[in-house]
Amino acid sequence: MRLSSLLLAGAFALACLNAAADLRFALVRTSGVTTLDAFTVAGGDRTRQVPLNHTAVLIQHHAATLLFDTGLGSQADAQFKQDMPWWDKPLFRYEGLKPVREQLQNSGIRIDRILLSHAHWDHASGLSDFPEVPVWAPYEEINYAHIAQPPAVFPSQFRHPVKWVPFQFEPTPILGYDESLDLFGDGSLVLVPMRGHTPGSVGLLITLDDGRRFFFSGDTTWRLSGFSSPREKFWLSRRLVDNDRERTLDEVARVHLLMRSHPELTVIPAHDAQVQDRLGYYPHWIQAEPLRTPSGASIASLLIND
Repeated sequence: MRLSSLLLAGAFALACLNAAADLRFALVRTSGVTTLDAFTVAGGDRTRQVPLNHTAVLIQHHAATLLFDTGLGSQADAQFKQDMPWWDKPLFRYEGLKPVREQLQNSGIRIDRILLSHAHWDHASGLSDFPEVPVWAPYEEINYAHIAQPPAVFPSQFRHPVKWVPFQFEPTPILGYDESLDLFGDGSLVLVPMRGHTPGSVGLLITLDDGRRFFFSGDTTWRLSGFSSPREKFWLSRRLVDNDRERTLDEVARVHLLMRSHPELTVIPAHDAQVQDRLGYYPHWIQAEPLRTPSGASIASLLIND
């Protein structure tokens, strides 16, 4: 009886472990800067400095390895020098450049697909480091990438032949969104429309096998306080980067309500270093926790030690 119970438990545990191994993600910090809190959110503190990141999300699913955004790429300095207006350079400066491709070069990890939260310069800078990789974005965002101008979009980042893969959302509701796109049909990686900051901005919901959910919200707000309060960006910042103020405010309000109704959901704005610090950075991976007994012991370890 004990043997059969152990065999059943073992089969279940191995199935869970294999499922957990199917999906993991890591934050790849490509650059950062410290700026005034007041520059990031309306009504922010004019005396307090806050850290901001330029981060890509590296995702390993059993079907593909993806990037959600690229952060700043190896050509960022040249792109910034060429396209950023001189009067905006102090506002958008960055430090400590370390591109994704450089960080992955000795890992053996190959990127199969890039998903853009939106086409702004600090999210698309690394596209030129992966010219062979298909880039997924809504039709509206691909069009925006070709017509928008600095300081939001850098034409130099789209002069190489980008392998665009346009997609449309499906009428499948999730977490208050009327539309979504389940990338692999298993609910683990789901895109949702977050139009406003740009015409085709998207968010990404990652669901691990242990039930934990992480929502990458792009630049709808730069920091979590913009959702929790809720507040829009500082007036100058939003005039420079938000394509549609009213729709952006609608998205801020939507995520605010989402956080209240789903307090277990981890919301991760693209530039909030304080939120990202708590999760850690590549090569640290976030994945499902191993199945445990009520005593806290791993079932797999019990089987191994029995």
